[in-house]
Amino acid sequence: MKTEMKSRKILIGLMQVLLISLSFVLAITIPGILMPFPDVIEKARPASGFTGNPLLWNTVVNALLVFWLVKRSPYKGMKLFLQISIPLFFVQTFQTQIETLYFIDAFPLLKGNFEAYKIILRGLLESVLFSSFAVLVTGRLKITGGQPSRFVIKSDRMLNRALWLGAIYVILYVTFGYFVAWQSQELRLFYGGPARLNTYFNQLRSMLLDKPDLPFFQYCRGLLWIAFLIPIFKGFTGGRKELIVFSALYMGLMPTVQLAFANPLMPPQVCFFHFIEVSVSNAIFGALTGYVIPVLQIRRESERRQPGRNMRATWDRNAGLSSPQTAGCLPG
Repeated sequence: MKTEMKSRKILIGLMQVLLISLSFVLAITIPGILMPFPDVIEKARPASGFTGNPLLWNTVVNALLVFWLVKRSPYKGMKLFLQISIPLFFVQTFQTQIETLYFIDAFPLLKGNFEAYKIILRGLLESVLFSSFAVLVTGRLKITGGQPSRFVIKSDRMLNRALWLGAIYVILYVTFGYFVAWQSQELRLFYGGPARLNTYFNQLRSMLLDKPDLPFFQYCRGLLWIAFLIPIFKGFTGGRKELIVFSALYMGLMPTVQLAFANPLMPPQVCFFHFIEVSVSNAIFGALTGYVIPVLQIRRESERRQPGRNMRATWDRNAGLSSPQTAGCLPG
């Protein structure tokens, strides 16, 4: 009987992943029909991206991460919709496109028009549609997850830690930007950089002279990354380690996965180096954020029966110390 029930759960889970996958394809198709890119942009689209099947890659990543989030959410209906759609839109679209606008000189096809803002609007519509479909196909319109969230967000703790997390994001951004993305000559030339690679400190000095406000801009983006993960943290029924892994994968892949599509704004090699750069650096930042921001408040029954293993966690909680660049990204 137990084996039969387990097999049934697995089958239901696979069916839900398939339905979420179909929902994703539908969600990115409808905005493309309603708000197509102008011919001047479509004609600049290369024959392929840096992967063989970008639609499959995007579908798998989005479907699995959203399915995972739904299964670990205690919410239903509108609350679940908001938990999915807010991080999805702001992490996948808003954060990437404000960087596009910051480096707008590198994207002549977006200058002098409203296409960058239309990309944001398309992303918003995609997020609303995909989140709505995900709630429906997983049967969570009126049924909750059955377990309460195990984490809370304490405002004073979050604000104090966000201040230095923002600085860490800037360090990750600059470091991975140079040692990963800037190693590509094609990428350097794309952004108006030198054909010959500068030393790290020379490039840092050049960056500060050319764009002195860049560190502050990226610091603010670091704070926004944290803010947009809060809905996930507040409604997560898994454990600390699982939350850290999920946060890392979500932050690493959701802002970068669309770079796999053939992109009329950036050559495939530029997309590829940005994908490696941002997916790794953002995954590190996401894992760190998932470790230090949410506070564990509810332990599983099995953990309560093992006081020795959880002595440190109990002491931390009692002390209030519970341990806990994708510019120009376009969908296909």
